[in-house]
Amino acid sequence: MYFQQSWRDKRLSYSGIPLNLTLDNRVADQLWVPDTYFQNDKKSFVHGVTVKNRMIRLHPDGTVLYGLRITTTAACMMDLRRYPLDEQNCTLEIESYGYTTDDIEFYWNGGESAVTGVNNIELPQFSIVDYKMVSKRVEFTTGAYPRLSLSFRLKRNIGYFILQTYMPSTLITILSWVSFWINYDASAARVALGITTVLTMTTISTHLRETLPKIPYVKAIDIYLMGCFVFVFLALLEYAFVNYIFFGKGPQHQKKTAGRAGHATGKKSKLETNRVQVDAHGNMLLRPLEIRNDVGSSDVSMSLRDPRATTYMYDSANLQYRRATSSRDLYNRSALDRHRLHKKGHLRRRASQIKVKIPDLTDVNLIDKWSRMVFPIMFILFNVVYWLYYVH
Repeated sequence: MYFQQSWRDKRLSYSGIPLNLTLDNRVADQLWVPDTYFQNDKKSFVHGVTVKNRMIRLHPDGTVLYGLRITTTAACMMDLRRYPLDEQNCTLEIESYGYTTDDIEFYWNGGESAVTGVNNIELPQFSIVDYKMVSKRVEFTTGAYPRLSLSFRLKRNIGYFILQTYMPSTLITILSWVSFWINYDASAARVALGITTVLTMTTISTHLRETLPKIPYVKAIDIYLMGCFVFVFLALLEYAFVNYIFFGKGPQHQKKTAGRAGHATGKKSKLETNRVQVDAHGNMLLRPLEIRNDVGSSDVSMSLRDPRATTYMYDSANLQYRRATSSRDLYNRSALDRHRLHKKGHLRRRASQIKVKIPDLTDVNLIDKWSRMVFPIMFILFNVVYWLYYVH
């Protein structure tokens, strides 16, 4: 910047030449100049190519115009809670180092037009929204000193962060939802996709923290990255839950329950064979139990130990008398019927076990279907709340 100071030294006034005199920059070492410095300066220097960029201009009434071309790096205390959607106020403090207000006074020459060219300044990360000039007096133990402050209101440009942080994080979060459309038994694909997205989000967060000072509070971009990380991590946990339902203790518990139910059914089928009997006089004995057709056909054969027993056949409509049979035929037919009942009961229990080994896929698919809707809706809601809060 071009930093110019003007003061009046009556000892340097002259007459006879109604012209301003521009002197060599080395003359400044022989003149009195204010001991001005930048109070919040971190590093500054005067350009010296090809000679020191200093200007001395003397007016007939003794007014001296002293100009410098300098570059300065000033400290600015920033509140980064809304970073990178923040606005900052930074100042350039100009103060006398040794002269107090009893010796010297500072003021902006020209009022509001004392500072020019601010609207043409272009910064890589900020846009200058407004600026103002302040004159004040500060108190120290050594006295009161004059100070001029040039305050800038800066708004951070978000374009860089949209391309480098927000967009990649959003796309990675959406990429983690692809696992909801991958088959539930493709464990390698779904686990690899979930772990890759989690590690990528971790890398983005680590790289961002390396470029910022270590501050104790949470920034706006930290909240967004943490939200994306939570969605990615939940997508990975969703498959862990699906895998538990499909291969975990859920099917094992169902298998034990079905095994106990099948065992009880087998015992019950054995009791059904003795529910209908005929005595020696030809009378049918019916117990006060429910008659069930476990064989699956309309004919059920019953036998008695008595060789004079008579075999009856019944269907769902009525009971019909067929003929008297010999004890030998009765024994052979009873053994055949018992074999048929035992075989069918075994097949029925085997079928129930096969059904348990292949769990109900409706529940597994339902979890993925709900995830396809719940995750995008929640992420959209998170973005709406985030941007409405921090932008406004």
